[in-house]
Amino acid sequence: MKRWLLVLGCFVLVVFVLVCALWGEEENVLLVRTQEAEYDERTGKIVAHEATLRWRDLEIFCPTLEVDVKAQEVRSSGDITALLDGLTVRIGSLLYSREANVLHVLNLSGTGKDMSFGAREGLFDFPQGVAVFTGNPVLTFQGFQVTFSRAEYHFAEKIWQGQEAVIRREGWWGSAKQARYTEGTSFLILEGGAELEREGNRLRGERITVNLDTLQVKVEGNVEIFLVPPKEGMQ
Repeated sequence: MKRWLLVLGCFVLVVFVLVCALWGEEENVLLVRTQEAEYDERTGKIVAHEATLRWRDLEIFCPTLEVDVKAQEVRSSGDITALLDGLTVRIGSLLYSREANVLHVLNLSGTGKDMSFGAREGLFDFPQGVAVFTGNPVLTFQGFQVTFSRAEYHFAEKIWQGQEAVIRREGWWGSAKQARYTEGTSFLILEGGAELEREGNRLRGERITVNLDTLQVKVEGNVEIFLVPPKEGMQ
């Protein structure tokens, strides 16, 4: 009985340290909850079962969660599911560092009502309120697929933006140094050497705005229009 109370006390202390050490900035706090925990004598670590990590609108469900008291880190792998602003995201593994207050995740694949998302790697920076994705992250919405070399999601503004973007849709192709989409709006914005091709005709400018509802396109800044003649036999 004393041994169990000691283990339980250690676990409560760990959760208290992980959460309350960040309480000075409440919105940056990562909350850890669990139904059951046990101490592993072999590894000297605490293992929590059916654990949940929560921060703002991000909620992550882990079948098991390992707490390394000495390193002040939390790890998990396996069937991890996260909920983020309507997206249900599958995650291969995660590592949370209390010192940096960041969450590192691998192999993300998310689907929602109007959007899907995938990336090989993600870093959730809680103090900055931003998630950074690498490994050719892909965002799909309203028939458009946007592939980035690096992408960011800003939690407060609900903005997706990324670099070296390639845009695809049936009959469409485009590229830009940067692309931006704000959830709940109807516009995809391409900036920096923006280029968009549709049915063989190409538009180029410093900024291209695509209305996702009407598919109307607005081009601004050093605009060039390439009128490509139809292929032989298709006139």
